[in-house]
Amino acid sequence: MCIVLDINCLSPVFNKEDEYHDDFKPVLNWIIKGKGKLVYGGKKYKEELRKAKKYLKILILLKKRNKIVEIDDKKADKEHKKLLEKIEEPDFDDPHLIAIIIVSGCKLICSVDKRAYKFIKEKSLYPAHFETPRIYRGKSNKNLLSDKNIADICKPVSKPNKIIQKLLAAAIK
Repeated sequence: MCIVLDINCLSPVFNKEDEYHDDFKPVLNWIIKGKGKLVYGGKKYKEELRKAKKYLKILILLKKRNKIVEIDDKKADKEHKKLLEKIEEPDFDDPHLIAIIIVSGCKLICSVDKRAYKFIKEKSLYPAHFETPRIYRGKSNKNLLSDKNIADICKPVSKPNKIIQKLLAAAIK
């Protein structure tokens, strides 16, 4: 299973002191102990990621352990541009996330931006016959963290061994 992680979820997922960490701990556990992988790419997403310096160390470690899939930036940027041309609305400020979903075929996104939900679910923004992603919003949605939501881009998947799990868990503060 793979997931696009909105930048607004970095703290709830990776910071044990965050007030919402309990709701997003299943995502963390699924990544460091299970088959989960993060998916990202594109200029806009990477710009946002660079501002989240606190989490870069853990993301680098996850990438080294094959828990991150990076999509082609040019493809993501091209989709991002198409999406901006389709909708000109002030609340539509995350087209880069939908672009990542389209390019990767990812079936799940983690976000706490309620304004973005209607756009993420808008079928007209996706290619024909494309399954709109599901949105992980908290532990009431933890059933979404399952093998049935594994996109082809994330295969093969396997659980990390106990040593890797401990290494990843120790990197989370």
